[in-house]
Amino acid sequence: MSSLEEYKTLIDKFVNASTSPLAEKLRQNTFSEEEKINHALLALTPEQKTLVADLLDNARVSGIHATLAILSEMQNLQAMKITINEQEIPIEPFGTELHFDYIARKAGDDWPA
Repeated sequence: MSSLEEYKTLIDKFVNASTSPLAEKLRQNTFSEEEKINHALLALTPEQKTLVADLLDNARVSGIHATLAILSEMQNLQAMKITINEQEIPIEPFGTELHFDYIARKAGDDWPA
């Protein structure tokens, strides 16, 4: 796999990891092992459960975005390199930062040609 393909795969792995496992448990009504949490979650309406699950997903996306922003900053300001399968991935191969590419892919955008 080329270094560009490794870059794309890395970003897409973050996109695929964007759903919070806790949010999925909430959506499936399989909550926590803590009785207090289960009691509180069982009191929620389906709409409230959806809202809380969406908030959990948004928090996860925000955390991934912040992490990728820090990595991009370190690549640009501190010459940090990311190596995958002994290949250095390119820095901003499409003229955009890691976190921008992540959000674009998360929104369903195709990779630039």
